[in-house]
Amino acid sequence: MKKWQNIKVKTLRKLVKLSNILGRENYHLAIIGEGNTSAKVEVKDIAGSFYIKASGTRLATVTENDFVQVYFEPIMQLINMENPNAEEINYIFEKAKVDKKYQATPSVETLLHAICLNLEGVNFVGHTHPTAVNRLTCSKSFPENLKGRIYPDEIVLLGKESVFIPYTDPGVKLAQKVKKEIEIFLDKHGERPKSIYFQNHGFVALGSTPAEVENITLMADKAAEIRFGALLTGGINAFSEDMVTYIAERTDEKYRQKLFEE
Repeated sequence: MKKWQNIKVKTLRKLVKLSNILGRENYHLAIIGEGNTSAKVEVKDIAGSFYIKASGTRLATVTENDFVQVYFEPIMQLINMENPNAEEINYIFEKAKVDKKYQATPSVETLLHAICLNLEGVNFVGHTHPTAVNRLTCSKSFPENLKGRIYPDEIVLLGKESVFIPYTDPGVKLAQKVKKEIEIFLDKHGERPKSIYFQNHGFVALGSTPAEVENITLMADKAAEIRFGALLTGGINAFSEDMVTYIAERTDEKYRQKLFEE
């Protein structure tokens, strides 16, 4: 039990640090109550659970008390329900809490995080609303100006391609749409996505470590700035699919990729 508690404490501390970084004012990734983060609690022989930021809290200032630990199973059951009403959703959210005495309400994006954390190799998730990214997710040309890859580090950090989600009401419907699109992505690419763009909404980074989530988010922010500038100066010059694959498979790039996860 003591070992389990130590794992929980370490995971939560890492999550708080990641959240505070993503919420930095000078990063322009999230303000006020925008964005949410989560982390898988991996303990052998104990029911699977994860931490999720409580609704209404700020990434920049969250503490360990601002996260709710919830079980995966009830949340996944909710995702598979057809048109659950508000009463059913609230009941399952309360049922999913590991500590039933905890008063805070899990973020409405809890279901989205459950989908992402269920993927192999994903231990931390960061959902932000970067200003630079949302210039493009809120444009009429979404998702075209975010597709493909335009420079090597974008490939290394964000993967060979991203998942793109048309605007969907946050909550059950959004989680169901993300689940479907990730399944399509897995079938097509044979590997999990690292980055998800949401129309008129924001960005999600999926990582094995807090560092990977931070690096993916920062690289997506930079890529959006570059893409916006390229559009203003004649258009985006994206790599061919063959070039993207070549760069992704290079030994030196794979080595760098591992470093960015640490």
